[in-house]
Amino acid sequence: MAAQFKSNVRVREEKGFGSISMKRLIFCGVGAVLIFMTLRFTPLATIALPMLLGVFAGLLVLTGPRGGLPLWHRLMLGLRGGLVVAAARHPAGIAALIARALNVDVSVAYLSQRQIFTVQSSMVADEDVNEWAVFADLNEAETTGGLHFVNVMEGSDGNTL
Repeated sequence: MAAQFKSNVRVREEKGFGSISMKRLIFCGVGAVLIFMTLRFTPLATIALPMLLGVFAGLLVLTGPRGGLPLWHRLMLGLRGGLVVAAARHPAGIAALIARALNVDVSVAYLSQRQIFTVQSSMVADEDVNEWAVFADLNEAETTGGLHFVNVMEGSDGNTL
């Protein structure tokens, strides 16, 4: 009987320097060299070398992953979320204008407790709600009535921000 080896490693990357992968180092180096070469053709050639080091360090920081997302992506999602909340609070404000210009859906900020936390009456009448069911996968849960996705509709009745 052979033992099964379980591993939490999902992606194996070649390490470049410490915990920084080689792909990240190459990306940051290429980006910094492009800025360096561009500045060398302009009257700003004297600051090209400090900009090379600054852009390399900046790209290295912005591409640092945490929780599966790089910092630049988390910052963009945070800005988008702040814009959505500001536009939902003040529909006639500048944030709403910016959200419309960027095609950002503001209705995602509204949550309806009546629609999210609903229980189908057929489930309550047919089954005992005191019993728990365990499903092996999502398809099994959907087909047996154990999991229901609810569409959230936009409206002012029962909506909260």
